[in-house]
Amino acid sequence: MSLQDDIQEKRKRISVWIVDDNKSFCVVLTEALNRSNSVICEKYFHSSRMVIEYLETGNHPPQVILLDIKMPGTKGVDAIALLKRIAPSTDIIMLTSYDFDMDIRTSLKRGAAGYLLKSSQPLDIIRAIETVQKGGTPLDPMITQRMTDAYIAGKPESDSYNLSAREREVIRWITQGLNSAEVAQQLSITYNTVETHIKNIFHKLNVSNRHAMVAKAIKERLV
Repeated sequence: MSLQDDIQEKRKRISVWIVDDNKSFCVVLTEALNRSNSVICEKYFHSSRMVIEYLETGNHPPQVILLDIKMPGTKGVDAIALLKRIAPSTDIIMLTSYDFDMDIRTSLKRGAAGYLLKSSQPLDIIRAIETVQKGGTPLDPMITQRMTDAYIAGKPESDSYNLSAREREVIRWITQGLNSAEVAQQLSITYNTVETHIKNIFHKLNVSNRHAMVAKAIKERLV
């Protein structure tokens, strides 16, 4: 393969940065991601401040950032808004060491595109990166189950949002990480119909994006 072919091949892959204070984790995950055909990890940083300062100097952002939810200094959850302001088109997937983390809902509300356990297999992380680039919301099943169980164990809340049965179905599939095209296939309806349902759900739940919708649906047990 020529140098030009190699450059073209890299451009086809999803560009990813890792932000995590564990240097060994960054090195191991970078090597694993770079062995894939669809993802390339170009850089890693050991603090939120480092990546924010790097972007503020005008450097081109990646398509996806894998962001540790808890780090010394500025926590990942607190860095989301700054990163989205500097690089609004970059998708942020949160990484956590815990299968139940109360900061996850906050992360989704602030614009994170999904969340994964740091113990996830590299193939699962690669699939999550591919999912988010297709408009999906990758959510680790173990974390989702723990969050759902915790709220089910609490006091039941009534649904004051007047969601239709179909709208609940749409939320349920999106909560499982599907994008609009995949939801349409599951429900045997058109893509435009799914998008209309999502628009109506946003209005009823008073949210502005599907990540906030997922966070609210989990919190208030709407699915």
